[in-house]
Amino acid sequence: MSGGTAAREKPAAEHRPAWAKDPAPEAPPPTAPVTPARRRPRLRAVVPAVLLAAGLALYWLPVPGLDEAALDAMGGLGVVGVLPWPVLAGAALLVVAFAALLWPSRPQRLLLGLVLVATVVSLHALPAVVEEQPRFATAWQHLGFLEYLDRTGGSAPALDARWSWPGFFATAALVLRACGVTDPAQLAEVVRWWPLAVNLLALVPLALLARSVRAGWRARWCGVWFFALSSWVGQDYFSPQSFTYLLYLAFAALLLRWFLAPSAPSGGMLPGAEAPPDAPPGRRAVLLGVALALFAAAVPAHQLTPFVMLGVVTVLVVLGRCALRGLPLLLGAVAVGWVCFLAEPYWSGHFDELFGGIGGLGANVTSSVSGRIEGGSATHQLVLYSRVALAGLVMALACWGWWRRREAGYRERALPVLAFVPAAGFALQAYGGEMALRVFLFALPGAALLAALAFFPRAGTSERERAWDRVSLAPLAALLAGLVLVGGFLVARWGNEAFERVRPGEVAAMEWVYAHADPTVRLLWLSEDPEESVTPALPWGSRAMERVRYVPTQAPRDPVLAGPLAEALREAGPVSYLIVGRSQSAYLELDAGYSTSWERRLLATLDARDDLVPVVRNADAAVYALREAPPGTPEAATPGPPGPTVTWTPWSVLGALSAGLLVLLLGTREFLRLRAAPDAPPSPAVRALFWFAVPLLLVTVSALVHRFWTLA
Repeated sequence: MSGGTAAREKPAAEHRPAWAKDPAPEAPPPTAPVTPARRRPRLRAVVPAVLLAAGLALYWLPVPGLDEAALDAMGGLGVVGVLPWPVLAGAALLVVAFAALLWPSRPQRLLLGLVLVATVVSLHALPAVVEEQPRFATAWQHLGFLEYLDRTGGSAPALDARWSWPGFFATAALVLRACGVTDPAQLAEVVRWWPLAVNLLALVPLALLARSVRAGWRARWCGVWFFALSSWVGQDYFSPQSFTYLLYLAFAALLLRWFLAPSAPSGGMLPGAEAPPDAPPGRRAVLLGVALALFAAAVPAHQLTPFVMLGVVTVLVVLGRCALRGLPLLLGAVAVGWVCFLAEPYWSGHFDELFGGIGGLGANVTSSVSGRIEGGSATHQLVLYSRVALAGLVMALACWGWWRRREAGYRERALPVLAFVPAAGFALQAYGGEMALRVFLFALPGAALLAALAFFPRAGTSERERAWDRVSLAPLAALLAGLVLVGGFLVARWGNEAFERVRPGEVAAMEWVYAHADPTVRLLWLSEDPEESVTPALPWGSRAMERVRYVPTQAPRDPVLAGPLAEALREAGPVSYLIVGRSQSAYLELDAGYSTSWERRLLATLDARDDLVPVVRNADAAVYALREAPPGTPEAATPGPPGPTVTWTPWSVLGALSAGLLVLLLGTREFLRLRAAPDAPPSPAVRALFWFAVPLLLVTVSALVHRFWTLA
């Protein structure tokens, strides 16, 4: 056997630096009789357990009294304005219980896990328990994608831009059908409990991510806790974003846990990340395959998430912190290839929307932050300002955590990449005014762990550091931060519930519309700005996607002036209706500054008109039609050709083949590199694959430029 082969077959542990190896295990202490001092750890666990039980009791016992009538009293502060005080006290006790578990010298892992799970369940399951219908209008629309897939067996890129990224809907439809879930009522239950499931599943990759940090157990647990208390963004509903966010968390955890490049102490400072665990090449190859599969699953499912994943891994490679140096080019080829070929129906008709915001940093920040606070009621603006303040607090704590780690002698590079690279999204586009929310969402994993390091910056590996931890008041400071975060969570997350809540009467009204969509129907709904505000606050689109066209219509500031609404119905043609729902009216009142009596006065005005007749009327919604339908024939349903639709030319065929071969070569190259020792020079096969990939890359780029130039 040659010397080079023998070197490659050495165990991975031999390549680890000496400072990164685990210390020799200490000899077990001699057996001693149990004394009262030894019982103290058990007694210390009693207090947090009692606090946990008391917090859960206070939080959940008053919840059965919250019915639909109680929720109708919600104002500008949302759910928190109608919650009984014991619920708020219970949430505070859960925070106290977790903070109490940070005081002992040893972790009570079972109790820490129970308190963490109980906190997530309490914060995210509340609407699912008290509201009769699943919340959030867009989640209902996503049910319509599943219904269309089940009914037609294909996608329809001409109907909605999300059909250019159908991965989530195809996967959900496959899983639900495999589980035998086809009844609409069962699908509604999936939507109801989806946010809770997503937030519980997110704890798993967060725990793995925390283990990659060279820190004590307090910092790791506190980082996951801060993440749970700060997950108020509201993108965890039944959507491609929530699905791909879990993929992003798992992808980041795999990179930071298994594929960080070894880093030795420098300038008296230790690396802030743990050295990757020992693993044979075969296991590392499997982990790389999992990471690639996570990215490949995110690419056809969401527009934004794959590029955040790509940005994170690229910056890690540039900083020398990722051992997979060829990964950015590989992942970039996959992501750009999907956008340029299989997402053609979107960008070929929305080129300015996709790329028009590049470089407009100030405008994108303004539209995502201050633009979402302008107007609306003064009370509801507190909710919007609280979101900005909470995001700023977490990011400020993250910066402080980086500084405290530096003072403690640790060099943090990986976590700041996770926390601050997503901010590059501001330079790309406004993302419909939601870029600030998405930036904070993707920054939260790294920011939460850095925030925990602000309170517990030391790793606790030396006796001096352990002695410091025993007298530190950091758990008290973490308690205060937790109380602020949990109080802010209740306001920031549930402050929009007056219009994000779905009412039973609105569901009944939409079911009537679906039943009368033959062959098609136009449904007019009221918007404060029909050009910009095009997402209604009603359970829309859950069925008959291609047969119902939703038309945003100007909501008159003066509800007496309803003439333009009747005229809009006439212009809409036959089989057209106007819907007035309580959720949409609440949105106009709280977010657009309409008067509190606006809906009541508008309904009275519409009822008094001779040319309108209410065809549906209940406590939550009213649907109006013209008494005399305008002449004409309803247009036929036109879903367009099934996707994916790709414009093939000889040059684009060549580009697609080159892209496929490029991905194959780059992927093979990364797997071959894993078989070599970390410090070994590239093998001839690895070098050959790189030079074979260069011409393929040039052909692929040329073909993509040609497609954008000719089809945009």
